Amino acid sequence: MLSTNSTNPCTSQARAEVNEPIDHTVLASYEAVQVSGDPDLIVELINLYVDDVPLRVRAMRRSLKEKNLPGVTREAHSLRGSSGMVGANEVEKVCHEIEMLSEDALRNAPGLLNWLEVELERAIFVLYSVRTGRPE
Repeated sequence: MLSTNSTNPCTSQARAEVNEPIDHTVLASYEAVQVSGDPDLIVELINLYVDDVPLRVRAMRRSLKEKNLPGVTREAHSLRGSSGMVGANEVEKVCHEIEMLSEDALRNAPGLLNWLEVELERAIFVLYSVRTGRPE
């Protein structure tokens, strides 16, 4: 797990491990509840996630600029939950690290937010390919 006490959180052992950005078993689990003739549940979830991500990141950056730790952690918590719903496990991990920040470790937040944006980019790239590969 990433230590929030380090001066550069992006160089930790946890960051050195590069995992798949999306756990496809999470998305596949929605197939069991998909109702024939209804809009594609996976596509709907991906669309909601992709639309929500920029709002959450902007809100985190704004809260960070205002030194509003509760605002940063609240948005990270929300993004962590929605990331879990689409199998974005790496995004989920970074959000957890952001949620665990203390006032003293707030200086680590910019590095964590940069890491978050990298993981989001990786996850969204895969989600777009999943979405475009779905039958219409």
